[in-house]
Amino acid sequence: MSEVVEDESLLLAAARAGDEAAFAALWSTAQRQAFGVCYHLTGNRADALDALQETQLAAWKGLGSFAGRAPFRSWALAIARNAALAVIRRRSPGGVLFSEVEEDTAVTGPFEDTVVQMSDLSRALTVLPQSHREALLLWAGGLTYEQTAAALGVPLNTVRVWIHRARKRLQTELAES
Repeated sequence: MSEVVEDESLLLAAARAGDEAAFAALWSTAQRQAFGVCYHLTGNRADALDALQETQLAAWKGLGSFAGRAPFRSWALAIARNAALAVIRRRSPGGVLFSEVEEDTAVTGPFEDTVVQMSDLSRALTVLPQSHREALLLWAGGLTYEQTAAALGVPLNTVRVWIHRARKRLQTELAES
């Protein structure tokens, strides 16, 4: 574990010095989960990709302000959340956080069950209150409860309650679908 932390600190130092390859290595640890956060918050691929691009750019530009108290991935996921919310605000003056999740009704092939399950999960996520959904997605994306609380700017116990309630509600929603 300390070797990973040491490698991350070396990569961070190199990236801060302008080494794009070092930043690419750091970014590769967060990109997939950042896209997941963006997708589940925005509800569609195009907006998620816009938010992901904004996340990557903000992370690159903000390296100097990254204190390194948490893993780079945690910091990047917090940026992804903020970028996704910004895309949503630009898209909708009322700030509606979910449009209908894009669905492909002509799904065929060996992954049909997985696609249906993902569609059910996306639909179930839409019934959660925004705060619960955000906490759950950050936590499921790999952040600890403490890191999730810091990213959302709320007390630790609040995050624990939100995640617990979100998981219970998801279980209920998925059992009914």
